[in-house]
Amino acid sequence: MYICIAGKNNVAVNSVKYILEKRLVEKDKLIIIPNPTDDANDTWQKSLKKYSIDNGLSIVSFSEIYSIKELIFFSLECNKILNPSKFITTKLYNIHFSCLPKYKGMFTSVLPILNGESKSGVTLHNIDEGIDTGDIIDQIEFNIDINDTARDLYFKYNKYAFQLFKNNIENILYGKIQSYKQPTINSTYFSKEELDFKNIIIDLNQTAFQIHNQLRGYIFKEYQLPIINNSKIIKSVLTDQRHNKAKYLEEKDDCFIISGIDKHIVIAYKDLEMRRSDV
Repeated sequence: MYICIAGKNNVAVNSVKYILEKRLVEKDKLIIIPNPTDDANDTWQKSLKKYSIDNGLSIVSFSEIYSIKELIFFSLECNKILNPSKFITTKLYNIHFSCLPKYKGMFTSVLPILNGESKSGVTLHNIDEGIDTGDIIDQIEFNIDINDTARDLYFKYNKYAFQLFKNNIENILYGKIQSYKQPTINSTYFSKEELDFKNIIIDLNQTAFQIHNQLRGYIFKEYQLPIINNSKIIKSVLTDQRHNKAKYLEEKDDCFIISGIDKHIVIAYKDLEMRRSDV
């Protein structure tokens, strides 16, 4: 039996490391497909390609695995949309960063926060011909805290996705899993066109809760930060305070005091290490 891990970042590296530590397969039966953008350097996330090279693992292409009959395939932040008909094996699995059937597709660290969700999760599912539409095997649900940013949510996804992998890998190896069809109710999908990160507009003519969600939903410093009055925002805090004026904005040295249409207050903290000219 071969295991193939395709993808990137901490969840993929930690899962490969777990397979090796537990000796779930022989080392020469563990094969790796890093995402094309992986340049074999650790940054704010671990590099799957670097870890594989350092540990003498076989790095292969998709064309090399399609014909492997005894193969268990895991997509762990893999950026390729797979065609299951190309594989001989049917043991194709993905861990998606949401509680399916909600939030299929893109931007699962951003959209739940923009939409004011209090919970999200990770889902292990079979890969079929659709996008995140396969039968569900297992899920872990967790809370989105009121001041969590998109970056905070992403790291929660990584943490619980790895736990989900550990919870299920041996049952998958021994054929002891069960799955169920995704329900139609609450099923949602979002494509690349859903958000334009080059044109982030924060609408201050909203309630404090909505303003707060807009700000923290776009806070992911490795990719983008929201901007108010030419200042990048690194943190948003929803308070229980009220202002005597609605739709009020006050700028201080390190933050903005924002009153929504409901007079509740959001404090938006500036990223003092970055300036508008960096955009």
